[in-house]
Amino acid sequence: MNRNDYNNNFYDNGSGYDDFRGVQGNGYYSVKDTSGISMADFSRRVYSWMAAGLSITFILGFVIQNVLLADPFMLEQFLPIFIFSVILEFIMVIALGFFIYKLPSTVSLILFLVYSVLNGINIAPALMFAEADKAIWAFAATALLFGTFSIYGIVTKRDLTKLRPILLIGLIVLIVFGILGMFFRMGAMDLIISLIGIAIFVGFTAYDTQKIKKGYEYFSGDAEMLKKASINIALQLYLDFINLFLYILRLFSRNSR
Repeated sequence: MNRNDYNNNFYDNGSGYDDFRGVQGNGYYSVKDTSGISMADFSRRVYSWMAAGLSITFILGFVIQNVLLADPFMLEQFLPIFIFSVILEFIMVIALGFFIYKLPSTVSLILFLVYSVLNGINIAPALMFAEADKAIWAFAATALLFGTFSIYGIVTKRDLTKLRPILLIGLIVLIVFGILGMFFRMGAMDLIISLIGIAIFVGFTAYDTQKIKKGYEYFSGDAEMLKKASINIALQLYLDFINLFLYILRLFSRNSR
Protein backbone atom coordinates (compact mmCIF):
# COMPACT_ATOMS: atom_id res chain seq x y z
CA MET A 1 0.00 0.00 0.00
CA ASN A 2 1.40 3.37 -1.03
CA ARG A 3 0.84 5.98 1.62
CA ASN A 4 1.76 9.63 1.07
CA ASP A 5 2.57 11.65 4.12
CA TYR A 6 -0.09 14.25 3.44
CA ASN A 7 -1.05 14.03 7.10
CA ASN A 8 1.91 16.22 8.06
CA ASN A 9 0.73 19.27 6.10
CA PHE A 10 0.20 21.21 9.31
CA TYR A 11 3.96 21.49 9.83
CA ASP A 12 4.01 24.44 7.45
CA ASN A 13 0.49 25.85 7.43
CA GLY A 14 1.35 29.22 8.91
CA SER A 15 -0.36 28.52 12.22
CA GLY A 16 2.82 28.99 14.19
CA TYR A 17 3.13 25.39 15.41
CA ASP A 18 6.90 25.24 15.38
CA ASP A 19 7.38 28.05 17.88
CA PHE A 20 3.78 28.93 18.87
CA ARG A 21 3.91 32.38 17.31
CA GLY A 22 0.61 33.59 15.88
CA VAL A 23 -1.50 31.65 18.42
CA GLN A 24 -3.98 33.65 20.44
CA GLY A 25 -2.82 32.93 23.96
CA ASN A 26 -1.53 34.93 26.86
CA GLY A 27 1.75 35.76 25.21
CA TYR A 28 5.07 34.38 26.41
CA TYR A 29 5.37 33.34 30.02
CA SER A 30 8.25 32.22 32.16
CA VAL A 31 8.42 28.65 33.41
CA LYS A 32 6.71 29.77 36.63
CA ASP A 33 3.14 28.49 36.31
CA THR A 34 -0.06 30.08 37.57
CA SER A 35 -2.50 27.60 35.99
CA GLY A 36 -2.00 24.78 38.49
CA ILE A 37 -0.54 22.55 35.76
CA SER A 38 3.11 21.61 36.20
CA MET A 39 5.57 20.80 33.44
CA ALA A 40 5.41 17.12 34.48
CA ASP A 41 1.59 17.17 34.28
CA PHE A 42 1.73 18.79 30.85
CA SER A 43 4.22 16.20 29.57
CA ARG A 44 2.09 13.35 30.92
CA ARG A 45 -0.94 14.75 29.13
CA VAL A 46 0.93 14.92 25.83
CA TYR A 47 2.12 11.33 26.00
CA SER A 48 -1.21 10.08 27.38
CA TRP A 49 -3.14 11.56 24.44
CA MET A 50 -0.55 10.21 22.01
CA ALA A 51 -0.70 6.74 23.58
CA ALA A 52 -4.51 6.76 23.48
CA GLY A 53 -4.50 7.66 19.79
CA LEU A 54 -1.91 5.02 18.94
CA SER A 55 -3.81 2.36 20.91
CA ILE A 56 -7.02 3.09 19.01
CA THR A 57 -5.25 3.09 15.65
CA PHE A 58 -3.27 -0.12 16.05
CA ILE A 59 -5.98 -2.12 17.82
CA LEU A 60 -8.52 -1.18 15.14
CA GLY A 61 -5.97 -1.73 12.37
CA PHE A 62 -5.12 -5.25 13.54
CA VAL A 63 -8.80 -6.13 14.08
CA ILE A 64 -9.73 -5.03 10.55
CA GLN A 65 -6.67 -6.84 9.18
CA ASN A 66 -7.78 -10.11 10.79
CA VAL A 67 -11.33 -9.69 9.48
CA LEU A 68 -10.08 -9.07 5.93
CA LEU A 69 -7.69 -12.01 6.07
CA ALA A 70 -10.41 -14.31 7.40
CA ASP A 71 -12.85 -13.38 4.65
CA PRO A 72 -11.24 -12.13 1.39
CA PHE A 73 -14.69 -11.26 0.04
CA MET A 74 -14.83 -8.48 2.63
CA LEU A 75 -12.15 -6.63 0.65
CA GLU A 76 -14.65 -5.48 -1.95
CA GLN A 77 -16.97 -4.13 0.73
CA PHE A 78 -14.06 -2.55 2.60
CA LEU A 79 -12.75 -0.56 -0.39
CA PRO A 80 -15.42 2.21 -0.34
CA ILE A 81 -14.95 2.58 3.43
CA PHE A 82 -11.19 2.86 2.94
CA ILE A 83 -11.50 5.51 0.22
CA PHE A 84 -13.97 7.53 2.29
CA SER A 85 -11.75 7.35 5.40
CA VAL A 86 -8.67 8.50 3.43
CA ILE A 87 -10.54 11.55 2.11
CA LEU A 88 -12.03 12.35 5.52
CA GLU A 89 -8.64 11.89 7.21
CA PHE A 90 -7.06 14.35 4.79
CA ILE A 91 -9.76 16.95 5.48
CA MET A 92 -9.58 16.44 9.25
CA VAL A 93 -5.81 16.85 9.56
CA ILE A 94 -5.93 20.13 7.64
CA ALA A 95 -8.83 21.34 9.79
CA LEU A 96 -7.04 20.33 13.00
CA GLY A 97 -3.85 21.98 11.81
CA PHE A 98 -5.57 25.32 11.33
CA PHE A 99 -8.25 25.33 14.04
CA ILE A 100 -7.02 23.18 16.94
CA TYR A 101 -6.19 26.29 19.04
CA LYS A 102 -9.51 27.93 18.20
CA LEU A 103 -11.69 24.97 19.18
CA PRO A 104 -12.60 24.04 22.76
CA SER A 105 -10.11 21.54 24.12
CA THR A 106 -12.81 18.85 24.49
CA VAL A 107 -13.76 19.19 20.81
CA SER A 108 -10.09 19.06 19.77
CA LEU A 109 -9.58 15.88 21.78
CA ILE A 110 -12.67 14.22 20.27
CA LEU A 111 -11.50 15.12 16.75
CA PHE A 112 -8.03 13.73 17.52
CA LEU A 113 -9.55 10.43 18.69
CA VAL A 114 -11.83 10.28 15.62
CA TYR A 115 -8.75 10.90 13.49
CA SER A 116 -7.09 7.95 15.26
CA VAL A 117 -10.03 5.75 14.27
CA LEU A 118 -9.73 6.82 10.63
CA ASN A 119 -6.01 6.07 10.68
CA GLY A 120 -6.77 2.62 12.08
CA ILE A 121 -8.97 1.96 9.05
CA ASN A 122 -6.31 3.30 6.70
CA ILE A 123 -3.36 1.29 8.01
CA ALA A 124 -5.29 -2.01 7.95
CA PRO A 125 -4.37 -2.77 4.29
CA ALA A 126 -0.69 -2.11 5.02
CA LEU A 127 -0.87 -4.55 7.94
CA MET A 128 -2.78 -7.06 5.83
CA PHE A 129 -0.20 -7.18 3.05
CA ALA A 130 2.70 -7.43 5.49
CA GLU A 131 3.60 -10.64 7.29
CA ALA A 132 2.45 -10.67 10.91
CA ASP A 133 5.95 -11.06 12.32
CA LYS A 134 7.22 -8.19 10.16
CA ALA A 135 4.47 -5.90 11.50
CA ILE A 136 5.35 -6.83 15.10
CA TRP A 137 9.07 -6.26 14.53
CA ALA A 138 8.32 -2.99 12.73
CA PHE A 139 6.25 -1.81 15.70
CA ALA A 140 9.03 -2.77 18.14
CA ALA A 141 11.67 -0.99 16.02
CA THR A 142 9.43 2.07 15.76
CA ALA A 143 8.91 2.18 19.54
CA LEU A 144 12.67 1.91 20.10
CA LEU A 145 13.59 4.63 17.60
CA PHE A 146 10.74 6.90 18.68
CA GLY A 147 11.64 6.51 22.36
CA THR A 148 15.33 7.15 21.71
CA PHE A 149 14.83 10.33 19.70
CA SER A 150 12.01 11.57 21.91
CA ILE A 151 14.37 11.34 24.90
CA TYR A 152 17.00 13.15 22.83
CA GLY A 153 14.49 15.92 22.10
CA ILE A 154 13.87 16.29 25.84
CA VAL A 155 17.45 16.27 27.10
CA THR A 156 19.33 18.07 24.32
CA LYS A 157 20.22 21.71 24.86
CA ARG A 158 20.41 22.31 21.10
CA ASP A 159 17.67 24.35 19.47
CA LEU A 160 16.15 21.85 17.03
CA THR A 161 14.06 24.46 15.22
CA LYS A 162 17.06 24.80 12.88
CA LEU A 163 16.17 21.34 11.56
CA ARG A 164 12.77 22.51 10.37
CA PRO A 165 13.74 23.60 6.82
CA ILE A 166 15.65 20.34 6.24
CA LEU A 167 12.78 18.23 7.56
CA LEU A 168 10.22 20.09 5.44
CA ILE A 169 12.32 19.64 2.30
CA GLY A 170 12.64 15.95 3.10
CA LEU A 171 8.90 15.71 3.64
CA ILE A 172 8.23 17.30 0.25
CA VAL A 173 10.62 14.82 -1.38
CA LEU A 174 8.75 11.94 0.27
CA ILE A 175 5.40 13.26 -0.94
CA VAL A 176 6.68 13.65 -4.50
CA PHE A 177 8.12 10.14 -4.59
CA GLY A 178 4.94 8.82 -2.97
CA ILE A 179 2.88 10.28 -5.82
CA LEU A 180 5.30 8.94 -8.44
CA GLY A 181 5.13 5.54 -6.77
CA MET A 182 1.43 5.39 -7.59
CA PHE A 183 2.21 5.39 -11.30
CA PHE A 184 5.70 3.92 -11.66
CA ARG A 185 7.63 1.02 -10.16
CA MET A 186 10.34 2.48 -7.95
CA GLY A 187 12.60 -0.61 -7.87
CA ALA A 188 15.83 0.02 -5.97
CA MET A 189 14.66 3.57 -5.18
CA ASP A 190 12.11 2.08 -2.80
CA LEU A 191 14.90 1.19 -0.37
CA ILE A 192 16.33 4.72 -0.48
CA ILE A 193 12.87 6.26 -0.01
CA SER A 194 12.22 4.04 3.02
CA LEU A 195 15.53 5.03 4.61
CA ILE A 196 14.92 8.72 3.91
CA GLY A 197 11.43 8.41 5.39
CA ILE A 198 12.82 6.84 8.56
CA ALA A 199 15.48 9.55 8.87
CA ILE A 200 12.94 12.34 8.33
CA PHE A 201 10.52 11.09 10.96
CA VAL A 202 13.08 10.36 13.65
CA GLY A 203 14.13 13.97 13.06
CA PHE A 204 10.53 15.15 13.41
CA THR A 205 10.23 13.07 16.60
CA ALA A 206 13.07 14.93 18.30
CA TYR A 207 11.92 18.27 16.87
CA ASP A 208 8.31 17.82 18.01
CA THR A 209 9.28 16.48 21.43
CA GLN A 210 11.17 19.72 22.10
CA LYS A 211 7.87 21.56 21.60
CA ILE A 212 6.63 20.12 24.90
CA LYS A 213 8.83 22.47 26.91
CA LYS A 214 8.28 25.38 24.50
CA GLY A 215 4.53 24.89 24.53
CA TYR A 216 4.45 24.77 28.31
CA GLU A 217 6.54 27.91 28.63
CA TYR A 218 4.45 29.78 26.06
CA PHE A 219 1.04 28.96 27.52
CA SER A 220 1.99 28.66 31.19
CA GLY A 221 -0.69 30.45 33.18
CA ASP A 222 -3.57 29.53 30.83
CA ALA A 223 -5.00 26.11 31.72
CA GLU A 224 -7.29 25.90 28.67
CA MET A 225 -4.52 26.78 26.21
CA LEU A 226 -2.22 24.26 27.89
CA LYS A 227 -4.85 21.58 27.29
CA LYS A 228 -5.09 22.56 23.63
CA ALA A 229 -1.31 22.64 23.29
CA SER A 230 -1.01 19.17 24.85
CA ILE A 231 -3.48 17.76 22.29
CA ASN A 232 -1.75 19.52 19.41
CA ILE A 233 1.72 18.27 20.34
CA ALA A 234 0.30 14.79 21.01
CA LEU A 235 -1.18 14.81 17.49
CA GLN A 236 2.17 15.72 15.96
CA LEU A 237 4.05 13.04 17.91
CA TYR A 238 1.31 10.54 17.04
CA LEU A 239 1.79 11.28 13.34
CA ASP A 240 5.57 10.96 13.71
CA PHE A 241 5.11 7.49 15.22
CA ILE A 242 2.59 6.34 12.57
CA ASN A 243 4.70 7.52 9.64
CA LEU A 244 7.88 6.12 11.14
CA PHE A 245 6.12 2.77 11.59
CA LEU A 246 4.88 2.73 7.99
CA TYR A 247 8.35 3.41 6.56
CA ILE A 248 9.96 0.78 8.79
CA LEU A 249 7.23 -1.71 7.83
CA ARG A 250 7.85 -0.86 4.19
CA LEU A 251 11.56 -1.50 4.67
CA PHE A 252 11.04 -4.80 6.49
CA SER A 253 8.47 -5.99 3.93
CA ARG A 254 10.81 -5.13 1.08
CA ASN A 255 13.62 -7.19 2.64
CA SER A 256 11.31 -10.20 2.95
CA ARG A 257 10.43 -10.32 -0.75
